[in-house]
Amino acid sequence: MKKILIIILGLLVVAGFYPKVAGAQNPTDPCISCHDTVTPGIVKQWQESKHSKVGVKCYVCHRAKDDDPAGFNHNGYRVTALVTPKYCQSCHAKEVEEFKNSLHAVAGFFPLSAYGVRSGEKVTKDNITIGMNYNYKTNFSREGAEQGCLHCHGTVIKVGKDGKLINWPNNGIGRLNPDGSTGSCTACHTRHRFSIAEARKPEACGQCHLGPDHPQIEIYTESKHGAIYAADGENWNWDVPPGQWGPKDIGAPTCATCHMSGFGGALQPTHNVSARLKWELEPVFSWPTEKKYLEGKAKFSIDPDIARRYEKLYGLPKGSLSKVGTGKPNPFAIAKKFAPEVYKAYVGPGKWFEKGDTRYDALRGAARRSPEAKRADMEKVCTQCHSTTWVKGEFAKAEKVIDAYNAVALAIKKKFYDPIKKEKLDVDIKFNGKSRPDSLWHEVWHHQGRRWRMGAFMQGPDYEHWHGAYEVSTAGAELANWLDDLRTRKAVKQKLNLK
Repeated sequence: MKKILIIILGLLVVAGFYPKVAGAQNPTDPCISCHDTVTPGIVKQWQESKHSKVGVKCYVCHRAKDDDPAGFNHNGYRVTALVTPKYCQSCHAKEVEEFKNSLHAVAGFFPLSAYGVRSGEKVTKDNITIGMNYNYKTNFSREGAEQGCLHCHGTVIKVGKDGKLINWPNNGIGRLNPDGSTGSCTACHTRHRFSIAEARKPEACGQCHLGPDHPQIEIYTESKHGAIYAADGENWNWDVPPGQWGPKDIGAPTCATCHMSGFGGALQPTHNVSARLKWELEPVFSWPTEKKYLEGKAKFSIDPDIARRYEKLYGLPKGSLSKVGTGKPNPFAIAKKFAPEVYKAYVGPGKWFEKGDTRYDALRGAARRSPEAKRADMEKVCTQCHSTTWVKGEFAKAEKVIDAYNAVALAIKKKFYDPIKKEKLDVDIKFNGKSRPDSLWHEVWHHQGRRWRMGAFMQGPDYEHWHGAYEVSTAGAELANWLDDLRTRKAVKQKLNLK
């Protein structure tokens, strides 16, 4: 009888201290017991997640490592709000390693001219950094950069003297974390459901891959693939385990299908989004993702027939459009220049990046294979739905666009932009340190040229033509006018003896 009374008393105590939570897997979990009232949305998301179903509870992920400076005491537990790739790799080691080998992992280095403050640096009471940065595109606004480029690329999270996080919150794909890691898995697998279905849908990628300089989601929407997804995507099977998801589950590819999935066993799935990319489509000029080009040790040749066509068209000497420079932009060079302390914190022996000197160092693992090997993998995905002839034909057409873009962009630079800079014609007409010719040239390659190239590879004809090739030609014409007008202006000022 005495034993029965003790058991009953014990059950009453447990029931009193740990109230039941509707739908919770474990009503006695102290995190759930509290957060079901404080942040019920988070609890609901977790309950719907695979983590919940396999018994991965809050403290498994949020328990701060002893050497993590972002850890803090919370109701008797040492926790962290920053669940970085170092935490995820405990269970997802393969995925984290693949992510580290991709350009996603160094995305935070590219905007460091927007992060680095050159004057007036101050951390506000809200732990947001303000001051004058180095990036004219943000109007030299560090505070503006926080919600602009750094929002997607990732900012540098620091821990203040009071233990509070500076430059937080941020969920950028290349976020630089206080524990020495870079990246945020929840940029794609939104917490706390961490849904594989969500990450497979184009909207996940379209959060960042959109707009005038990288309009992949707009191009996808225009493409036949995007049209099929819009018409029937809600009926597709999005929750199939990795490696099994394939043509029987969906009617057309999404971003993740081509760049990451195994597509029904055609390939091994990967989190290295650079592993199947033969071409660089984002730099000033395009070139294959080959070591000698990634390191900038060789120039890439333009098709001789196409080069000669544009040399004749623009009145340039024979051979002037034969090759383009390679290797840039280099994320590590950007980091060294604008935020050397960040470079030292994340690059070097024992650091997240063992080495960081060239663009080649940013790509590792499967991304370092030959361009042909990467293209072969991409073709394996495409040929699950298309014939080999169709696939190779589409890529062949797109690759000729590369030569045309390279030749036209180089012609604009040599014919109009370079003379303006060499003759210093625009030195006194600048705003934020840049002139309209500077902005035009930037738009030629960073906006219009990317649309031209990306539209060609992703079946977006309107972006390849009207938003791409046509706008490059109009920008070239405008630069031609600027060169003529600025030379006239200079001659008039000299004749009138004006400074």
